[in-house]
Amino acid sequence: MWRRLARASIWHPDAIPPEELKYASIKRVWLPLYDFIAILAGIWALVFGSPILHKLFTNEAVDFLGALLAAAGLVCFFGVLFPALWRVEIACKLVILMLLGGYAATIVVFRTNPEPEALFIVFILCLGMIPPLIRLSILGEEIKDRHDEGDA
Repeated sequence: MWRRLARASIWHPDAIPPEELKYASIKRVWLPLYDFIAILAGIWALVFGSPILHKLFTNEAVDFLGALLAAAGLVCFFGVLFPALWRVEIACKLVILMLLGGYAATIVVFRTNPEPEALFIVFILCLGMIPPLIRLSILGEEIKDRHDEGDA
């Protein structure tokens, strides 16, 4: 069982084609790290919440959003580690993007007289959306390549 898991993982020597090995650290280190941080952020939100969100939503809603972020990060983490799970990774990357984008939009749209400091958070949230967008772009290219090869 452990050998099968190792063969299915992104760390298997054959997991990344030779022409893409220069980008191996992106798939083997940086994408899993991003998803791990998303898990931690979701747990943090679940435990401590967000002052901005607590002013707008119930504690239960904020807890749900934190749990959703942690769960989506966990699924994405396993999706990066095991490339065969790319479909669920795509779905959960979209969830992360919706959560970050929704949080940014909430700050801009629903806060009355948002302070300049609050808008800084909007920029940070938008910055945090770039890695999932890059990953979705990579996955899209991989899907296209599989389709072109007849393996879709």
